[in-house]
Formats: sequence, C-alpha cells, structure tokens
Amino acid sequence: MWFVQIANSNQLQIKTGSFEGITGNAAFNSNRSRRYFLEKRWEQGGKILTAIMMNPSNAAHNKSDKTVDQLINVARNQSCHALYVVNVSSVIDGSSSNLNTSKFAYDPINWSFITGAISEAKIVFIGWGLKGHNGILMQQKSNPSIINTFRNALNKTYCYEVLKSTDKKYVNKPLHYVPHPRPLYEQDKYIDVEIQKLNDFEFTRLFIR
Repeated sequence: MWFVQIANSNQLQIKTGSFEGITGNAAFNSNRSRRYFLEKRWEQGGKILTAIMMNPSNAAHNKSDKTVDQLINVARNQSCHALYVVNVSSVIDGSSSNLNTSKFAYDPINWSFITGAISEAKIVFIGWGLKGHNGILMQQKSNPSIINTFRNALNKTYCYEVLKSTDKKYVNKPLHYVPHPRPLYEQDKYIDVEIQKLNDFEFTRLFIR
C-alpha cells in the first residue's frame, strides 16, 4: 500500500486494528505525538473519500471519535468504500486552542501523505476550519506549489460551505475558509447537510489572497 511505503521510508509506525466492524490503519511517529494518516474501511474497493482536516484528535486504527464518525457517514453517502483522513498539522491534540503557529510549519513527510491521499481519492473533502486555513496559507507562502495540489484536484473537491471570517482583523483583507464538520459552538450544524462541490470562484477566495 502507498501509505505503508511512505511510513516505512520515514521510520513511522503503521498500526492496524478495528472498531465497531470497521477496519483501520494509522501512521504515527515513534512516540505517538503525531498521526500522519488514518484509514477507516468498511468495504473492499477503490472509491475513497479523503478528508483534509486541521489536526488529529484521538481517533486511531482501533478507535473513532464523533468527527471521524461523521466523515464516515459522508463517505458512505457518497458510495465510497473507505475514508482517508490527513491533516494540515499532524500534531495530535483534541483542543485546537493548544495549537500555536509553530505546529503548522510545513512538514514534507505530512505533505507526502496529503498528496498521496488526494491522488487516491474519488472525493476530496476539505474541513480544516479557520485555524487550519491559516495554517494552509502559511505553508503555501513557503511552498507555493501547494496551491497546484488543490487546483489539480478541484474537480473532485467538496466542503460543507465557504465562510467569510467575521474577525475584525480581516476587515481590510477578507479571509474565507471552510468550516470544520463539527464547529465548536454548533457541533450538530452539518450533521444532515450535503457536501457541496467547490467552484472556481470559491477556490480563488480560499487560496488566493
């Protein structure tokens, strides 16, 4: 498998398990402080939904969380066989407030998993939230080719919606972003909402500032 090859070439651990009848694979660093990749598979087949999120929380090869459960439902509704989850930052932390700017520094190992997961996907879902979006923009400054990774996948990229930040610090230069599937103060907001295909105008608003 492609993710096993990346893990082996970077001395990462691949863990395999199952949870509630769904098999799982995950790539971790040696002290389990970073998760680079998560697969949840309920059926054999090549139809993959790749979700790109802000950072990992507690879901793993042998356990899940409410966000991953929601993403599994999205993938199943799209007739996919498995879910891949990759993240803007690989640092495991269930509280986004603990993630400072340094945690979003460009990481070539992490990006090898992101690009691989995008390449394998039938559908790419982006749901990294405002903080994750700032992380993407920061990484894009040091590695401008990142925008091409997303541009080349535009025809299969989806989100719940594109929002405009209401933070006053962006009043002169508006910031648009994609919401997390379970926003902090409205965790059930998108439970029954269909994902929407990202269009050219929204792509420009997100990635070109």
